[in-house]
Amino acid sequence: MKSLLRILFPALIGLMVLTGCPPRQQALPPWTGPTLPMLDVVREINANNAKIHTIWARHDFEALIYDDKGHSHSFSGSGSLQFRKPGDLLLKAGGVIDFFEVGSNEQFFWFTGYPKEVSAQWWGRRDAAISSTSMAQIPIRPDLLVEVLGVHEIDTDFMRAPVPMMRFNRDARAYMMVWSMPVAKPARWAAVKEVWYDVETKKPRLILLFDEDGRIVLRAYLTEHKAIEGMDAQMATRYDLFFPANKSQLSFHLTTVKEKNKKGPTTFPNDSTFVLPEDPGVEKRIEIR
Repeated sequence: MKSLLRILFPALIGLMVLTGCPPRQQALPPWTGPTLPMLDVVREINANNAKIHTIWARHDFEALIYDDKGHSHSFSGSGSLQFRKPGDLLLKAGGVIDFFEVGSNEQFFWFTGYPKEVSAQWWGRRDAAISSTSMAQIPIRPDLLVEVLGVHEIDTDFMRAPVPMMRFNRDARAYMMVWSMPVAKPARWAAVKEVWYDVETKKPRLILLFDEDGRIVLRAYLTEHKAIEGMDAQMATRYDLFFPANKSQLSFHLTTVKEKNKKGPTTFPNDSTFVLPEDPGVEKRIEIR
């Protein structure tokens, strides 16, 4: 029996990861209290997120990334995260040397792996029609990382695509919102994002992003929500990410979170923070088309 459990338990955990089932960290009873209509839930979420315009943070991280040859590389260390709404992002991760950088702005996105065994920059244009298969080449997708910070407001026009729908899960104690978009071929609606919000705090706990065929392209668990320094707005400080298409994983813990950081006369983030490095000092640049 013990041998059977040793075989089945890892398989069960793997199934939970791939299907996006959130692990129960503690056995809480089903929610039996009152619930809110969708508009009220969204208003509470937006009341917090509307206060957040920029983020400057320090973080500790662990990562397992797969390169374009399918080789895995493990890294751990510390770095910085800078963000500006709606889609500007720069996450740096390093140790003794720089390990990787994930970036996004209005025009471009990129992932740069610096160590010699990777030494590549994957980049692409935000306005290009790129298939999920092509995007899977990037070890950690910047366009998806922007989505899982959990600090964007929700459009209160519930009839404008992407269209949100809400259901309540008493066992998970969560409001579960799914956003759908129209797809041309074949003509249909497809789910693109699902977010689980805690019934009591209205903070995001789980974010799932899908391709147009309903396959998970990123699963993110968000925990340890705390106030941003000098503000009464809160955001998650622990993020555990998994990219099923290429098996890459990234976990980071925000140790210092501010709205901005001032160094001498310069305030970060700023316009220069989110510029695509066209000469990143690596052996190859790979354009994602």
